[in-house]
Amino acid sequence: MIITDRLIIERYRPEEIPILMEIEHDPQNSRFTWTNTAKEHLEELDDPDVLTLAVKRREDGYIVGNVIIDLDRDSEWFEIKRIAFRIKGMGYGKETMIALIVYAFEGLNVNKIWLEAYTDNKVGRHLYDSLGFHIDGVLRQHHRTERGILDQMQFSMLKGEYEKLKEEGKFDDKWK
Repeated sequence: MIITDRLIIERYRPEEIPILMEIEHDPQNSRFTWTNTAKEHLEELDDPDVLTLAVKRREDGYIVGNVIIDLDRDSEWFEIKRIAFRIKGMGYGKETMIALIVYAFEGLNVNKIWLEAYTDNKVGRHLYDSLGFHIDGVLRQHHRTERGILDQMQFSMLKGEYEKLKEEGKFDDKWK
């Protein structure tokens, strides 16, 4: 469990999977994220290398978003496979990303965090850039969707880059 000023980030419970499905299938989210079936999400809950996380408001436990993480402990990386919110414009995404970055580097001691985003996901791209992620490259015409064959950008942050940003005051101790 990760606790921030306003949020609790914890594993989804099986009975909460319908909420995860609602969030990821919302048209505002599904155009930028992949979606799974309920069965696939339930299987992920049993996979020790996948973290299927609910992002809840501390004040009332309301699920505002979700995150799915793939871990490769041998290669020491933490992939943010999906992140989506049902409440937008409140800073929950940034607060969640900061908490995940700190947790990955300090709690799990990984060497790298990485993620992919479609090139037209301007909100996500702005957030990743503002947090100090490096653009590793663009996978051109990489994934077919109902919107066509889309380019995907790869972003990463290495532990040394995180440590430098932390020294500069980018990541403080606002998480517990």
